[in-house]
Amino acid sequence: MTSRPAASDAGPAASRDAPPDAQSVLDALSAASDDMRRQMLNWHRSLICNAPMDRRFFAREGRMAEAFGDWFEARRASPDADGTADGLLRQPAFEELHELNGRIFDLAGRMAAEVAKGHAIKTPHYDALIHQVNRFNEQVSRLQNAFQKAVSEIDPLTGLHNRQIMARDLEREYERAQRTRGDWCVALSDIDHFKSVNDTYGHAAGDLVLAGAAARFLSKLRPYDSIYRYGGEEFLISLPDANTGTANSVLERLRLSLESAAISGPDGADIPVTASFGLARVAFDRPLKETIERADRALYRSKQSGRNRITTWSAALDAGKSAGPEAAATV
Repeated sequence: MTSRPAASDAGPAASRDAPPDAQSVLDALSAASDDMRRQMLNWHRSLICNAPMDRRFFAREGRMAEAFGDWFEARRASPDADGTADGLLRQPAFEELHELNGRIFDLAGRMAAEVAKGHAIKTPHYDALIHQVNRFNEQVSRLQNAFQKAVSEIDPLTGLHNRQIMARDLEREYERAQRTRGDWCVALSDIDHFKSVNDTYGHAAGDLVLAGAAARFLSKLRPYDSIYRYGGEEFLISLPDANTGTANSVLERLRLSLESAAISGPDGADIPVTASFGLARVAFDRPLKETIERADRALYRSKQSGRNRITTWSAALDAGKSAGPEAAATV
């Protein structure tokens, strides 16, 4: 349920629940499928028409030279932060795809060599090749379906889950919290003066601010908290097992993470950024939608009161009375 971009201001971050850089993986898988189709067509054409065979089928070191092989080897050569190979490639599904790719080139090359010697291809050998090609294509298709789902669930700019996934996750958490009657708070956050950022530094800078804010927020949340791109420059934060005091402490870390250091713009310029927050405790005798509306009204009060602060919803806030300690936490 928790989204986790990498804590960097440099650009969009990837969700912890989704594979990193899902679109680039999809592109590599599409290229792998196209390459395999083209290579097998060339292989069959060479055999049937007695045309010259692509030499890569005979060169063991050249069989991985196509797009998928290039992508796989490049990612394998790029260590993770812990110094190990790309974690994505340690997943069995990608290891199997890599092995199938090599096995196909090996089988096709051996049969091409037999034909070059004037020998006929044995039916079991040909069937084995086609079986491996079918397995390769099926594996590519399964991975494409999985990564396409990840892409459709993630906001491409911030790497956070989108509102569609937010609705699903919040409903599940609502059902869980209702059963346990545990504390749960929901907050809305809005980047202060975001239009001015776009007007002053440009929309590319605005994108970096959104991505950087998402990354900083995520680095300060608890492992079981969740954050979503709510729309525009707004984020929704789910804080399970937290009363308003605990939730305020978490949000204060988020607020300070922006206030304490500027975000670097496209040209290296420092862009000072702050955010306002509205917090509401989930009431189980009310629809969840009402809790979000309360958080929104608390956020509006934060912005009215000078921004860069946290306001907790209370009945007094809705009544327009002076905000006490429970109604407005100003920092």
